[in-house]
Amino acid sequence: MARARHGTPRGRPPLLSPELRQQGWSMQSEEGEWYYVGRVITRDRPSRGWPAAQLLGRDQADELYKEAVAVAVAKCAKDTAGQTCYICYGEGDEDGLVRGCACRGESGIAHISCLAEQARRLVVHAEAEARDLDDDALDAAWKRWCICGLCEQDYHGVVSCALGWACWKTYLGRREEDEARNFAMTVLGNGLYAANYYEDALSVQKAELSMRQRLGDAEDNILAVQTNLANTYRSLGRLEEALRLRQEVYSRYLKLNGKEHGSTLLATNNYAVSLNLLERFEEARSLLRRTISVARRVLGESHDLTLNMRKTYAIALYCDKGATLDDLRESVTTLEDAKRIARRVLGGEHPTTTEIEWHLQEALRAHETSDDETLDVSAQEDDADDIE
Repeated sequence: MARARHGTPRGRPPLLSPELRQQGWSMQSEEGEWYYVGRVITRDRPSRGWPAAQLLGRDQADELYKEAVAVAVAKCAKDTAGQTCYICYGEGDEDGLVRGCACRGESGIAHISCLAEQARRLVVHAEAEARDLDDDALDAAWKRWCICGLCEQDYHGVVSCALGWACWKTYLGRREEDEARNFAMTVLGNGLYAANYYEDALSVQKAELSMRQRLGDAEDNILAVQTNLANTYRSLGRLEEALRLRQEVYSRYLKLNGKEHGSTLLATNNYAVSLNLLERFEEARSLLRRTISVARRVLGESHDLTLNMRKTYAIALYCDKGATLDDLRESVTTLEDAKRIARRVLGGEHPTTTEIEWHLQEALRAHETSDDETLDVSAQEDDADDIE
């Protein structure tokens, strides 16, 4: 069981983020000090803890896909009540509807089976026309398993998990050397992670890394898997392992692709998150000060990674027990601006938006009580990492 102090002034109960509450953390008071206590997993469907060979077996795929779809439909029921699938216009209503992207209103609501079939057809076309398509066109087809074709934002949470099982079920019969099968393993691992099934995600990611290394895969692909593996280590509380792996991935991406490449920017933010978790705030701030301006120029102000990078920087400011008033003001200003952009682009229910809003409240609390003890980040920063 993990235990970490929260620096809120004595006698005042701190806020507990939805992400931490979902993962089983609770708050306890002892001699006037508040502590995070966890992690007892409280989900209805915890990670199975199966070895990868069993979890990825053909016999399990159909069953686990159906379970994941049922969970996603139930989670989205309020949002999708009375709506129609934008792909089939209601012909498959027995499947139930979901929405797990940044679409709003009546947009983006669909059946998992329709989203999967749409992605499958795009990949079939891309494979057939591979000689005539450039890398960007091929990537766009594959990414439809992960990214909404309407709002162009990532699927998240249990919808991502259901699509992960759909993708794996589609391609698991191919040879081990087939890139479609390898990509499907990535999508499944990321989906399990997005739904907080961390132990299962770890099994899949370790199996994928071993397979890609055995096949002598490209360094870019191996680094992408290591990125996702480090994220899972972090979410399981294995912070030192996560930091070591993230530092290695960051250094290799920087050497391989340069500082302006999207993969390098993603690795930078993940590395900074780990530095924050181990209270190495000055290192995190220094790293991000050099990089945020690059992300703004290359990706744009409204890109999800740019917003997450600014959030990570703000956390490194307000959670440092040596933070000055100027640091706290900068943190609040940064989060307020990021919140405005996130709500406009991603919507109020998107995980990035809710995480920014939660940290804004904590930064405001830190500013209001700046004469007292400053917040401790060791268990507080439990936001979603950026995945490959």
